[in-house]
Amino acid sequence: MSIGGTFLLMGMVVAAYGPLLEHLTRRFGVSLPVAGATISVHFAGALLGVLITMRSMERTPARWSVIAATGLVGVGCVAVSIARAWPAFMAAVFVLGLGFGSLVIGLNQLVAYSEGRRRAAVLSALNGAYSAGAVGGPILVAAYASTHFTLLFLCAAAIALALIPGQARISGRLPVAAGRPGRPGILVLIFVGAFVCYVGIETGTGGWMTSHLESVGIGSTAAATFTSGFFLALVTGRLLMTLVPAALPEGAIVLAGSVIAAVLLLAASIGAVAPWAYVATGLAIAPIFPTGIVWLAKLRPGDSRATSWLFPAASIGGIAGPGAIGLVIAGFGVRWAPAVLATVAVAMSVAFWLANRWARR
Repeated sequence: MSIGGTFLLMGMVVAAYGPLLEHLTRRFGVSLPVAGATISVHFAGALLGVLITMRSMERTPARWSVIAATGLVGVGCVAVSIARAWPAFMAAVFVLGLGFGSLVIGLNQLVAYSEGRRRAAVLSALNGAYSAGAVGGPILVAAYASTHFTLLFLCAAAIALALIPGQARISGRLPVAAGRPGRPGILVLIFVGAFVCYVGIETGTGGWMTSHLESVGIGSTAAATFTSGFFLALVTGRLLMTLVPAALPEGAIVLAGSVIAAVLLLAASIGAVAPWAYVATGLAIAPIFPTGIVWLAKLRPGDSRATSWLFPAASIGGIAGPGAIGLVIAGFGVRWAPAVLATVAVAMSVAFWLANRWARR
């Protein structure tokens, strides 16, 4: 329960930044582009947290990394709530991001290397809780941030600290194969490339589909509603994974989702089909991230370092993916968004296909 609650809290916090931007411009007297740097600072902290936890979880019991990371999230939320100057606020966001990144790798790794036969289903359900939090976070911000900003983040800090007693019961360490220097091999590098593409697709679709739908004549409110539908499809798809039989190979699930997503994103180029194609894309890609982690964990069962490299890849994909897509769109127009996303999805499908071939060798 504590792990599920932690995933839910993480999703709520990270999804709150977008709706908070306008409020931050008024609270701190900064421009909207400056306020937008909040997201980059958060993920910069998250990347550092991932890199630190990659090593710390090899040397210490897993619970200590998880407890320390949750404590950082709590401290970061308190610091955000009381910050009165912009530099202090950004420092607080960095600390919050540091704990966030550490939790992302720590909790996903613990489940991926657990002994249960239905690890993929459990990890999908937990990431579904994260996505559910991402749906609820903006709603809470819209309802309370303008008048209760401080209280909102203090409540988040209290929830984080309340989760720690449950996390103290986590046992065990992650397996690390003896004699391995920790450098990724070819199979891991293929997975890293695929995960960079995946996160680029998820964040790129969520970030650009509203603008694309508006460009084909769909009203702003409807376009925003379909964007919410994309994220709800992610939640639904991950929860539905709990019903998938354990005998179904992880590689088959990941490859099928990748290919279907490529076809759907290409179909989104057709104006009348675009809204539903985007929502269906959310359903198709939903199992890729959690199931891909478990797939690699089973291919390299004795060394958690293999899957550790996927989390810096996810951070890089989240930072670079939407920006790179934006550069292409800036040159050719927003109507090319589905084609660009479909191209990335094809690259992801090829990478996972190569991983499957390499694993069979």
